[in-house]
Order: sequence, then C-alpha cells, then structure tokens
Amino acid sequence: MPVIKHKETGAVLLEVEADTLSGIDLEGAMLLGADLKEANLRGAHLRVVDLCQADLRGAVLDGADLRDADVTLANLAGASLHDAMITDARFQGLNMGGEVPARTDFRGADLTRCFLNFSNLTGCNFSDAVMRGADLTRCDLTGALLVGADLTGANLSYSNFREADLSYAMLAGAMITDSDFRGANLQHAELATTTLSGVRLSQAAMSQAHLSRTVFARCQDLSQALGLGSLRYTSRSSIDFESLRSGLMELPDDFLEGVGVESHEVEVLRAAAAPAR
Repeated sequence: MPVIKHKETGAVLLEVEADTLSGIDLEGAMLLGADLKEANLRGAHLRVVDLCQADLRGAVLDGADLRDADVTLANLAGASLHDAMITDARFQGLNMGGEVPARTDFRGADLTRCFLNFSNLTGCNFSDAVMRGADLTRCDLTGALLVGADLTGANLSYSNFREADLSYAMLAGAMITDSDFRGANLQHAELATTTLSGVRLSQAAMSQAHLSRTVFARCQDLSQALGLGSLRYTSRSSIDFESLRSGLMELPDDFLEGVGVESHEVEVLRAAAAPAR
C-alpha cells in the first residue's frame, strides 16, 4: 500500500488503498509538500489536487488529469507530463532554485489557460502542447522546445526565450512585451495579430513566419533578426517609429512594405536618416 509522506518532515499525508499510484484517483487530495520524487502517476486522476511545494522530480505523470490542480512552487525537474490534461491549473514558480536546465516534458499536454508564471522552464519540452491563453510571464524558457505549440492568446511577456525553438508555433493574438527572443527560432511561426513590444530579436530566425496585423513596437534590434526578407503576409501589419529609427537602413524593403510602410515613404525616411555628406 503506497504511503505519501511530506518531503521534509516525513509526516504521512495520505495512505493509498491501492497497489500502485498509476491510474489512482486522488481528486481533491491535499498533498502540500508531498514527496513524490520519481513516482509513477501515469494516468492518475489529480483534478483539483493540492500539490503545492511537492517534490515531483523525475515523476511520470503521462496522461494524468491535473485540471484545476494547484502545483505552485513544486519541483518538476525531469518529470514527464506527456499528453497530460492541465487545463486551468496553477503551475506558478515551478522548479525555482532547482536544476538548470529543468527539462520537464510537457509534450502534447493541454495547458489551456494554465498559469506558469515565475517558473524555471529552461530546456523544457512543450512541443505540440496546447497552451491557449496560458500565462508564461516572467519565466525563464532558455533553450525550451515549443515546436508546433498552440500559444494562441497566450501572454509571453517579461520572459527569457533565448535559444528557444518556437518553429511552427501558433502565436496568433499572443501578447509579448519586453521579452528576450535573441537567437530563438520562429521559423514558420504564426504571428497573425501578435503584439511584439520591446521584444529583443537579434539573431532570431524568422524566415517563413506569417504576419497579418502583427504589431512591432519598441523592437530596437529588429533589423538584426534573420529571415525578414522571406516572411509571409496576408494583410498589412504595423511598426512604430522607434523600431524604424534603429534599423531603417538595414530592414528589407519587402518587410517594410509588408508592415505597412509605402515604398515612397521608405525612400523619404531613408533619405532623411542618411548621414549628411
């Protein structure tokens, strides 16, 4: 009979009347600070469970139901949540002070409207995950994999996405303010109606990304992004003067026209910005 204990005190939190935790129904259980390191919770029913500050390092939660769960400040470094249901859950402050990279596996998981803010998500794998409306503010996602992830309407502000792979990701309607995407891969990403304000994009790969009513504001190193000459457009996007001033001479004509600057305006602006002879 599995016994779940507190990670520090060793106090018994729950005695489970089953041979294994795999597939167990613990809906609504109070497991604050639980020691579940390397536990097999594959397919477990953990809806509305309290796993705050739990030690879930290396745990297997593939296919588990964590809807509405509270996993705030838990350590999920090296854990696997492949295809897990995590809709409306609170995952704030994950892996803080723990291993770097954290390498938590969220492949194919449903994280719709999930709160992941203030988390260490370095090297985590969110490939093909559904993250519509998710809160990814103030996170460290250095080197994270978000290939094909659905981030429609998500908030990716004030976070570090350096060297992250968001190729083929759906970022339609996403809000991205003052985040660092230097060296990130945004190739073939869907950026329709995305707002990028104060985003650092130096050496970010953007070839074949799709723009439509996309907003670029305060992006001072935009001209240093890669692949701006091979973007795809459906309708005009927009760019502010701060972004233009910093890279007007280097930004490709096709890009400038694609974001709504007329060809004759480009000529006038470049002439005005050219150094006096």
